[in-house]
Formats: sequence, structure tokens, C-alpha cells
Amino acid sequence: GGGGGADSAFEQADANRDGHLDINEFRNFFGQQLGGAGGGSSY
Repeated sequence: GGGGGADSAFEQADANRDGHLDINEFRNFFGQQLGGAGGGSSY
């Protein structure tokens, strides 16, 4: 299904497109999410 938020987030986080997230990809992705817009959001 298209437009799935979790799927698109995973694809963005999976930098090398191998279908797996390593810890560096995970940290980079969530660092961007938390450091970018929506600073008031809690996770």
C-alpha cells in the first residue's frame, strides 16, 4: 500500500536500501527527525 507513514519512514532511514537498519542509519534518521521541524513533539 502506498502512502504508509511507517514504510516511507523506514525507506528514508534505510540509507543503503538493503532492507535492514543498522544503528548508524537509525541514529542518523532519528537525529534528523528530532532535530528538524516539530521540536515540540515528544517521542
